[in-house]
Amino acid sequence: MSGLEHLLSPARIGALELRNRMVMAPMGEDLGDFDGMVSDTQMAYLEARARGGLAMVMLGSVGVSFPVGCSNARQTAISDDRHIAGWRETAKRVHRHGSTLAMQLTQAGANSLNDTLAGRPMWVASEPGPPGRDDLYGMVTADEGAKMIEPFVGPESKLHYKVLDHDDIASVVDDFAAAVVRAREAGVDGCELHAGHGYLIDGFLSPAKNHRTDEYGGSVENRARILVEILREIRARVGDDFAVWCRLNSTENRPDGTTLEDCIAVARIAEAAGADAVHVSAYHDPAIATGPTDSYAPHVPGLLIDNARAVKAGIGVPVIAVGRITPEMADAAIADAAFDFVAMARMILAEPELPNLLALGHPEEIRPCVYHYRCIGNIFVRGQTRCAANGSVGREDDLVIGAAPTARSVLVVGAGPSGMEAARVAALRGHAVTLVDAAPRLGGRWAYAAATSAPNADLLRWFEHQLDLRGVDVRLGTALDADAVAAMQPDAVVVATGATWARPSVPGADLAHVRGVDDLGGWLLEGAPLGTDDVVVLGGDLPGLGVAEHAADQGARVTVLEATPVFGLHLGLPGRWQRVAELRRRGITLAGGAEVLEITGDAVRWRDAEGDHETPAGALFATATATPDTALADALAARGLEVTVVGDALAGAGLLEHAMRTALETAVTL
Repeated sequence: MSGLEHLLSPARIGALELRNRMVMAPMGEDLGDFDGMVSDTQMAYLEARARGGLAMVMLGSVGVSFPVGCSNARQTAISDDRHIAGWRETAKRVHRHGSTLAMQLTQAGANSLNDTLAGRPMWVASEPGPPGRDDLYGMVTADEGAKMIEPFVGPESKLHYKVLDHDDIASVVDDFAAAVVRAREAGVDGCELHAGHGYLIDGFLSPAKNHRTDEYGGSVENRARILVEILREIRARVGDDFAVWCRLNSTENRPDGTTLEDCIAVARIAEAAGADAVHVSAYHDPAIATGPTDSYAPHVPGLLIDNARAVKAGIGVPVIAVGRITPEMADAAIADAAFDFVAMARMILAEPELPNLLALGHPEEIRPCVYHYRCIGNIFVRGQTRCAANGSVGREDDLVIGAAPTARSVLVVGAGPSGMEAARVAALRGHAVTLVDAAPRLGGRWAYAAATSAPNADLLRWFEHQLDLRGVDVRLGTALDADAVAAMQPDAVVVATGATWARPSVPGADLAHVRGVDDLGGWLLEGAPLGTDDVVVLGGDLPGLGVAEHAADQGARVTVLEATPVFGLHLGLPGRWQRVAELRRRGITLAGGAEVLEITGDAVRWRDAEGDHETPAGALFATATATPDTALADALAARGLEVTVVGDALAGAGLLEHAMRTALETAVTL
């Protein structure tokens, strides 16, 4: 064991026995079939995490009234008997790895975007007022924006609401209870009632959203009445030996929103009505773009631990905590009786084997999350969940790292993320792998990213350990041309030479104080002084933002000029909004839609919609223009060698996520 004895110890939720304290947090992943059926993709996605040692895997956003009350196109359901067979097969696949299966039951209420798309009313406790407007919501691409507004512009779209009457409430109670009966019949081990995050039950619980004057509004007891009725009806139908619990907002960051005291009161009421546990989350004002990263998907590690501790002190059933909680934090908190279980989301996407690796005492082998928010971000734009650090997420069934039919010699040229991932996976498949890079260190240009971000640095360290662990022959400080590669006689070559990062084509771009991406090493890696108080960064995607933050850390006044309106393009939403808000709070100037006109010895002249500007610049960093470097690949292909190109050396490059995915896609076929 790894010293995390509390985290790795068994425990119970009601009648459900769990082998450790780690459960998969319920996440919307949009991996189901269009008819609400569990897909083969979802089965593989859940089975991978059961195989990895979790005590319980839980699928989020399972509709109880499908298609009514659903928010995404591929949302899974348990609203009809036809859904049972798929869940039964899923349970079998999870159980054969010693894990348990749970589903989070939802009626999305005012989040039921599919109802709007179909012209149906959204079911709500009270009709909401007009939405607020945060300028950060506009920081999306045209394609992202089109996907986000899709529910509102379809041929049948109609945004309207149905305030539930008593018959409607009885129908909702029946839907939830019937769903639990079907879940039990399918062999599912437990159900979580989603009573947070703005969904229908939360619409009743929240004083900010519930303005009713009948017995379902007013006091906390009245607002919790629908939850009590659902729990009691469930118990009437399935008894006490099936695990059922609820997820609650511990806070709701908005005027008149749910308070921690409200949450504790509702938790006590739910316990008395038959809830076997309480999952302590949080919510926010949807008008604030950074709300998710300040509540249920926090950017601050351990943000909700104290809330879980307070709820735990007020009830007698187990508490599940969530919110960027590391295994070490969870173990200490469990030992201190702050909570009983930790729900893992982003970390368990990045590394499905996390529990097994902890149990074996190998935490250094856990692939870290880099917090690019691609998992949740894709759901914001009505897509399927993915992971920037783990290219297999949502593709566990077709990107399987199995033994190669024949061991071969594989040469990987370029030791950035795509090269390291290709080398790692190829070695896992049994190939003899040589990884070569002209630089004297691993990481390629990712080493610069690692110098500006702790999660990025964690990923680089993980790669270094993995390459050593898998026996990859790493040769640094070695430049290869086509002749040298041919002389090595590899069976297959993977070219991961990345992109060339050019300076802008404007007057003054060749001045000494203008630095390109390949000039960053002395400053970022060797600690050379910045030498100025005024810094301008050209390019507002992740490379430029990392440079900007590092310069600000050293006390510089920083301006970032980006040609488009979008900063942090390769961050998923809402991580992009969080990053931009943080940069603004730090006093970094972000100028979108900026055209650079001229660079002088001490300034940059540029233009935007408001006119011409001149910004002091004692140092200027150009991070905007990347062109795939295919020279070596082209030369090798001309010689007839078996060559595959991965990462930023491909057209349409997409930084880390693209690098990791293309490397994995290539390596599993070698």
